[in-house]
Amino acid sequence: MKMKRICILLIYFWTSMVHSQNGDSNEKPMGRKLCPPMENVPQPINRVNTSAIIRELRLEMKKNAFHGPPIDAYIVPDTDEHQNEDVADHDKRLKYLSGFSGTGGVAVVTQTKAVFWTVWMYYKQADEELSCDWQLFVYGDSKRLDEWLLDEFKPNSRVGADLKLISNGDWEFLYRALANGSIILVPINNNLIDLIWVDNRPSYPTREAYVWPLEYAGKKWQDKLDATREKFQVMGFDAMVVTALDEIAWLLNIRGHDIPYGPFLKSYVIISKDQLHLYTNPAKLSPDVHKHLHTANCFSAHCARVHDYEAIWTDLRTFSQVWRKVLVPSATEYNNGASRCIYILINAEKRKQAPSPIMYMMAEKNSVEKEGMRLSHIRDSAAMCNILAKLNEQFKNGQQLTELAVANMVDKYRDEQNFSRGASFKSIVGYGPNGAIPHYTPSSASSLKLDHISTLVIDSGAHYWDGTTDVTRTVHFGQPSAEQIEAYTRVLMASIDLASFTFPQSLKLNQIDVIARAPLWDFGYDYRHGTSHGIGVFLKVHEPPVNMYYGQKANDVVLKEGYFISDEPGYYKENHFGVRLETILEVITKNETMGKYLTFSPITLVPFEPKLIDYYMLSPKQVQWLNAYNDKIRKEVGAELLKNNNSRLGYEWMLERTMPLLSDGRRNEGCTMTAIALIVVTVTVNFLSV
Repeated sequence: MKMKRICILLIYFWTSMVHSQNGDSNEKPMGRKLCPPMENVPQPINRVNTSAIIRELRLEMKKNAFHGPPIDAYIVPDTDEHQNEDVADHDKRLKYLSGFSGTGGVAVVTQTKAVFWTVWMYYKQADEELSCDWQLFVYGDSKRLDEWLLDEFKPNSRVGADLKLISNGDWEFLYRALANGSIILVPINNNLIDLIWVDNRPSYPTREAYVWPLEYAGKKWQDKLDATREKFQVMGFDAMVVTALDEIAWLLNIRGHDIPYGPFLKSYVIISKDQLHLYTNPAKLSPDVHKHLHTANCFSAHCARVHDYEAIWTDLRTFSQVWRKVLVPSATEYNNGASRCIYILINAEKRKQAPSPIMYMMAEKNSVEKEGMRLSHIRDSAAMCNILAKLNEQFKNGQQLTELAVANMVDKYRDEQNFSRGASFKSIVGYGPNGAIPHYTPSSASSLKLDHISTLVIDSGAHYWDGTTDVTRTVHFGQPSAEQIEAYTRVLMASIDLASFTFPQSLKLNQIDVIARAPLWDFGYDYRHGTSHGIGVFLKVHEPPVNMYYGQKANDVVLKEGYFISDEPGYYKENHFGVRLETILEVITKNETMGKYLTFSPITLVPFEPKLIDYYMLSPKQVQWLNAYNDKIRKEVGAELLKNNNSRLGYEWMLERTMPLLSDGRRNEGCTMTAIALIVVTVTVNFLSV
């Protein structure tokens, strides 16, 4: 999917530090579109005026009634108490303050300035949505947040932040950085945005959580609990706090509705050697969940003691008195770890931050989960074939299509699939210049009409009972230019090279990443996002610990059999067109006789676009892989499409795009007539059987 922010402040601090060390730090904010406003020139249609809200916040900063002296600056991140990438509407404090509707942002408001940082993928969106009250910075290309604060304020100035909304790692980094200038980082327990956001604030979702059946989970939650206890005890702990919602969902085999695009129940869990405590809104637990977790008369090590969500702030302090050592989750890829507020509740001599052992168990799928992922991706790939075939037909028939209409069609088709549980993220549909914005999502204000000139990037996915999907394909409805063909072909070569790579199990992620980038580096091009992320089973679409990027800070993450990861190189020519191809790969053992070597098996089975491929650029090995991939699509997705009498169009579209290639890369035109005959025979048999 979307080139995903890692952990909002951590990735920013780290990438910016690298740029600073290289002398690349920019002293000025990015230029703003139509700022300052000009007379008789309308502002962008999706720009939000939040001047009045900024003024209200400044008044609260002056009062700071609960914490003594006024504060000089206030930090507002885009996360919630669990450091989620997507948050409930009730928790979209940054959007309320700034108008920015994307992810990957943080704001600082002073008495005279309002400053906003975002990732480069969201810069254009932020520029359009933020009013001219805001200065705009881009992570890694501009001054760091801590640097800006040090330059802006004198010693003894006070910078405030909500301890529940900032991770402990980010807090400690910022605290130390500001201390160098004798600037005080002040904990704010009563969120200042909450004090002013009173009218028309959305409520939290009220739908109940539910049990994720064993037929999809493959392992009882009690067994997962035992394995977790064993893991943290081996690490030297006798208790741990679980703050990541996907880890709680996986551990307890439950799912919920509290987070957009994430099937999670907003909750905390505390695990000791003989107890498990669940902190949530008790009204969210259905009778089935209560029965599943054995909550009634819970006195054993394999039941859940249920408490109100807010009770953790007192219980954690009390319980930790009897523990020797408590594991508090630290930051990893796509998981920012526990909040500062959670961390400081435990005595300093008893707490220690370390990566959650649940994260690694969750990433290594069991046999039932692996089969579920394969089956869900076959169904999802069939849906994508139908979607792309329908779009192709509509365009040929002269129907006017827009990015927003395509996004709605994608969501509708996905919702109609068997076992569907909704979208796994907001569909990305970008045509032409919008396709060159990796995280672009169409709106009524920005949606472009499609024509035959440029490429269309569709990045979408869904949750199913037995898996989560994330697929990107780039198509063209006319005759592509030579530049578009070369860009697409090199992205395809990059994708194939990673998918066909065999490597020793000890190879680190940042080392593997260079395999995918080589065909684009040969082209003198690089893309500014990771090549790969992990993906869950009816869980997060960006699952830790995998984030494959050659420039990332060194870590010890290696791939294991049973991991599922994305393969998504891209090419983006700003203001012109974009290309991205994303295929989910299963990590498998290459050959037991070879020792500990791994490779990949693709489970996303959606054809590539032949008209965008220069087959003569492909190596024999790439041709061999592509032929095997197309053959797999024909067999597995073809069978799925034939189950549905309404999939004739998708079936024909699929066959046309999976023709075998000769060893030199030429399409085997002799096979074309065979394929057409196969279509006729198959469709005829299909209709006669109805």
